[in-house]
Amino acid sequence: MKSLQSLSEKLESGRYSKWSDLDDLYACTIVLPTPQHEEAALEFLSHAFTPVQVRRRNSTKKAPDVFRFDSTRFIGTVRVGEGLPLPLELGLIKFEVQLPTAFEYAWSVVTHDLVYKTDDFDWRKARMAALLKSAVEQIELLISGFSANVGIIPQSSHPESDAKHEAVQAFKGLIEEGFIDRQLAPESWSRFADNLFSLVASYSNRNAAPQKLLDLTTAIDERARETREYSSIVSGSLFQIPVGCISAGIVPGANLSKFVIVDSVELRDIHGVEKVPRPFRFEDDVRQSGSS
Repeated sequence: MKSLQSLSEKLESGRYSKWSDLDDLYACTIVLPTPQHEEAALEFLSHAFTPVQVRRRNSTKKAPDVFRFDSTRFIGTVRVGEGLPLPLELGLIKFEVQLPTAFEYAWSVVTHDLVYKTDDFDWRKARMAALLKSAVEQIELLISGFSANVGIIPQSSHPESDAKHEAVQAFKGLIEEGFIDRQLAPESWSRFADNLFSLVASYSNRNAAPQKLLDLTTAIDERARETREYSSIVSGSLFQIPVGCISAGIVPGANLSKFVIVDSVELRDIHGVEKVPRPFRFEDDVRQSGSS
């Protein structure tokens, strides 16, 4: 909500001819991850409130060499008379919802007090704020076309990354071909690859881990295709498959002795892991000692 002094200075700008022209006596912000989330936010606001105007980003006239705040803004009023014990006059007061992205919001928070709430006007501060905004716009452009822009990045060889990529592709292939049920697909393939690599690194040194990961993946792939035993498993997680294979000794030298594992009924009944060497504790040691 605007302070009395801020409101007074706003009226002195000469941009408003009457009280009803003011649209941000109350204003708030919805921070969006990316511009692609904007439509969903506007749809929500349009249903929750009475829309008055939507000022889209880049809708104001702006020279190509100018960088300033230009986020989408929703102007609306509260819906009254629909079961809410509110005076009808409240529905005449407009408010503003700004819809910046996370980077735009960070820029505005950092620069607002440094540039606009100072005891002087400094060209250099305004210039610095514009430079930072230009950097934000570059980041936004890269994010908006993230998938398309990945192709311009030159590929560099990295054994760990390469092994993780091949492992993910192998497991995805087993799912696509029906050797592993789709319900076991992880929410994050990146996290699955990291966890799988950490598991392998627990029984090998870091330099050997990439090859050990490929060895484990190959062994699982061969077992899945020969036995089809994973095609009907719909409970548990995909990560339990390599845990079960290591426990069964299908990979020479692989073991679970140094890796913390969440024990479960599925791990025992489906994957045959009778004993987990280092089980995850759902209660800390303090509570356990107190209960004993």
